[in-house]
Amino acid sequence: MLRRGLALLSLAVAGLLALAAPAQAAVVDVTFGPLSIGDYCHAKVSSSSWIGFYESGGLRCYTGGPGPMTYAGSGDPYLACKFLTTDVVMSALRGTSDALVCRVVR
Repeated sequence: MLRRGLALLSLAVAGLLALAAPAQAAVVDVTFGPLSIGDYCHAKVSSSSWIGFYESGGLRCYTGGPGPMTYAGSGDPYLACKFLTTDVVMSALRGTSDALVCRVVR
């Protein structure tokens, strides 16, 4: 009887510890290219824009067809990250080839 009681008690304690242990969050860099940035540009900057780059002057959106691209407006890199991911966004960084790097918590 005492052995059964101790076994049940140990199972109950193990279950409570499993519930009480917090999940480990990780900080991750998620990279978005020009077409993904373009989704943000199209939705939030200009409905005619389809591509975007995180240039030295900020996040810039462009339109254009078979010809040259035309500047369509600017966007906010942090808000673009919030638009493109459901993760908690810590910051927006400029990546290689004018990509948008979103530092997120997962």
